[in-house]
Amino acid sequence: MHRSKKLKSELPELPDSVISNIFSKLNLKDLVKTSTLSKQWRHEWGLRKELNFDIHNMFDQGLPKNLTLALFDVVQSEFATSLDQFMLHYQGDTINSIRVNFPLDDEHSNVIDRLITKGIAKGAKRIELLFSCQIDDTDIILEIEPYKFSFALLSNTDSLTYLRLQNCCLVESFEFSGLKNLRTLVLHLVAVKQDFLEGLLSNCINLVDFTLDACEFNSDLIIITPSLFHLNIVNCEVGIGEERNIDIIASNLSSIEYSCNGRRVHSMNIKADKLSKFIFRGSEISHHVEFSGIKNVTTIVLDGLHEFLSTDIVPHLFSECLKLEDVTFKNCWVMSDLEIISSKLRHLSIIDCSYKGYSPFIIAIDAVNLSSFEYNGNTRVFSIRAPRLTKLFWNATTREETPFALAPYDSLLGIENLTMIISTSQIEEIIEVLVQFEKLKQLELYIEEADLDYFLILDIIMASKHLEKLSLTIRNSQMENSHMLGLERQRREYAEIFHNNLKFVELHGCVCIINVIDLTSHLLRMANSLKKITYSSLEKLYVGAGTWTNGSDTCCSGFKRTFVHEMLKAEVNEYQLKL
Repeated sequence: MHRSKKLKSELPELPDSVISNIFSKLNLKDLVKTSTLSKQWRHEWGLRKELNFDIHNMFDQGLPKNLTLALFDVVQSEFATSLDQFMLHYQGDTINSIRVNFPLDDEHSNVIDRLITKGIAKGAKRIELLFSCQIDDTDIILEIEPYKFSFALLSNTDSLTYLRLQNCCLVESFEFSGLKNLRTLVLHLVAVKQDFLEGLLSNCINLVDFTLDACEFNSDLIIITPSLFHLNIVNCEVGIGEERNIDIIASNLSSIEYSCNGRRVHSMNIKADKLSKFIFRGSEISHHVEFSGIKNVTTIVLDGLHEFLSTDIVPHLFSECLKLEDVTFKNCWVMSDLEIISSKLRHLSIIDCSYKGYSPFIIAIDAVNLSSFEYNGNTRVFSIRAPRLTKLFWNATTREETPFALAPYDSLLGIENLTMIISTSQIEEIIEVLVQFEKLKQLELYIEEADLDYFLILDIIMASKHLEKLSLTIRNSQMENSHMLGLERQRREYAEIFHNNLKFVELHGCVCIINVIDLTSHLLRMANSLKKITYSSLEKLYVGAGTWTNGSDTCCSGFKRTFVHEMLKAEVNEYQLKL
């Protein structure tokens, strides 16, 4: 209420359009309070068109501390009552979206039904009912009777384009004619029966995006729809001793994502001539998916296969799917020599693929159009023929003795963008290799180990004469002022050396130690084209296949943005740079 009174003293002088915009930013609980403060504002709260009902919007405070199941019953009842009262007094002409994110159950069906009915009557385009069994920010798991959702509530509506249901029980009722404009349907923790699915899809004639997430299937599934563009069947399960099939007939389908928990997967029969992207996460694929059914795909991701890539997957995959351009193998079994030959392939990722600690002795890649390659794993010998390769990610820490054992080097001489994970002991060898990369423009280095001579970074820069951008992350660095004794000697050595192309530098990790400051000082002197240096205490590591580790900044927890500027402001002003 204090915030609302403060608004009353500050807002009257503002134009109506500005006041309405401010009200649109308030939580629902504060929005309703304003109706008691001014006749002018009495109906402003009813103009909110995006209705978001969660614990933070409905109550002054979050959940009580030391929440118990008995106390939650009280909170749940208060939540349902507040929601019902809000909708009862809601005077707006139009509702764009409704989102309920709270564990309501079938006991509150009347409240939820009235909410949906009023939302549909006012033209809602988006409805999300998220009735999870788990309470946010707690470890409490609830045993609740799922809300029984009847599609009859959506009869005769043409406005709804997005529907998401979580932990609901779908009532088998096909006495409705709505949803003809529904484009996105997400079902999460919902039991789905084939006859219900068939009736639903026959009504949703413009459905484009369909997701079944952790849903229960008690029978085979048949998905037939000409409008569908994206299909996601994820976090599903096949029981022990069960055989389950999924038939997909969708003439315009562009992408499928499938993931199955456990050791068993569905058998899939796919008829989708326009399918271009296929993501499969499961233990087996070769006996469950006919590669001829996905022959037109250009992008494929295989994750977690417990079949051997070398013998069971790769030969059939590249012989059947002749249009493949982007291929990712992640967490798959591979032990014997792996050979990949393709004239169409443009991007290849092989991430964390091995078998019980064993890795293939040789990986041979022959791909004349390959432009991007990512590898994280152990292998003795690499042979790559890829004359158009320009982008490379390489985790060298898994190969301590010969971190860059790629043959022939000719395939790497066109590299323009290089990302590497290395250890301090590998730097000198890598510097010798970088000298040969005459086209290298962007270099991203993640250096593991604490004991690093930061001035080896200058050697790396000087080895890459055409380098324009350097991104450097030092992981597990320590706060000690190491290498202080050698600083003066190193300064003299680099005093007359210049780099003409380096424009951008990013320094991540423990950036507040003296070595980083001195490294920056050298960069200011030697990089004639330098435009910007960026500092961040966040250690965030790229590990391939579009995946990053969670960033942490524990090393520089006291880092302040002004620290580096204060240390270098004299030199920054001298070289007219903005840090």
